Amino acid sequence: MNFFKLILALVVLFLAVLGAFALFGLVAVVIKYLFFFGLLALAGLVGYKALKKTDAPLLEANPFDRELERAQRSLEEIKRRQLSK
Repeated sequence: MNFFKLILALVVLFLAVLGAFALFGLVAVVIKYLFFFGLLALAGLVGYKALKKTDAPLLEANPFDRELERAQRSLEEIKRRQLSK
């Protein structure tokens, strides 16, 4: 009877190890597919961003540059008024 219990325990241990390897393989395959789908999504996003048309101007002025231009225009206008007097 002990011999049969030992054989049964070895069979159960073998099947448990086999199941663990199968589960590990399944998880590895799922991770691999998720990685490749992620790469495809990233490539699609980059392609979409690169190829889409933009309605807005590509280069916008910095707010500080706009402030500086406004100040320069004001100074030029003041100088022009001073010179015309």
